[in-house]
Amino acid sequence: MQMPTLKTWTETLPIRSELHLTRKLWHMATGLIIISLYWTGMSQKSALTILSTFFLWTMTMEWIRLKNPQFNEKCIRFFSFIIRANEVERVSGVAYYVASSIVAIAVFPKPVAILSLFYLALGDPLASLFGILYAKRSVKIFSGKSLHGTAAGYFICAMVTWLFLRASGMHGLDLIRLSILGGFAGAIAELIPLDIDDNFSIPVISGFIMWMGFIVIQFI
Repeated sequence: MQMPTLKTWTETLPIRSELHLTRKLWHMATGLIIISLYWTGMSQKSALTILSTFFLWTMTMEWIRLKNPQFNEKCIRFFSFIIRANEVERVSGVAYYVASSIVAIAVFPKPVAILSLFYLALGDPLASLFGILYAKRSVKIFSGKSLHGTAAGYFICAMVTWLFLRASGMHGLDLIRLSILGGFAGAIAELIPLDIDDNFSIPVISGFIMWMGFIVIQFI
């Protein structure tokens, strides 16, 4: 039996518009692990040290596999359950995911960093899930996004914001305002048509939006 080649993987692996549930579960689990460690007491310095080390290792492996077709094929075969077709001969989303986590934790105050990572871990894959499931019944907005997907992303990000801020001790009108803003931040970050991987742009853009909102209500 002939072993798959890189071309074969490119033709057979899922593309962005396919459901690809294992990738979505991996996406969510990765983000939730990062969030749980940082939320439950890990210092900013420790989080950045661990993530930076992992980022350097990831980029080294990416460079090696993209330079070595045989090694690349082995990597693709091993990670085929989460790899997309467009990543066979390009840097995978893992590098962008880790890079955005580093930026969020390094730049934003802790509550904002955690929220921006929640939007990436939950808002992004679940918005995609609903967008794909209801693709035939939904209205296309722009950048290939659908109304159902965007609405799902808004609701999830707003709910996550409300739950997190409520657990952090916020109540009243400020809680409602920031929850609404959180929904918009996550949805807008996913909608903006930038020529960069969503794994990087979503937490960075939504984080800046939420940071401004926190400053306005003087919560930070």
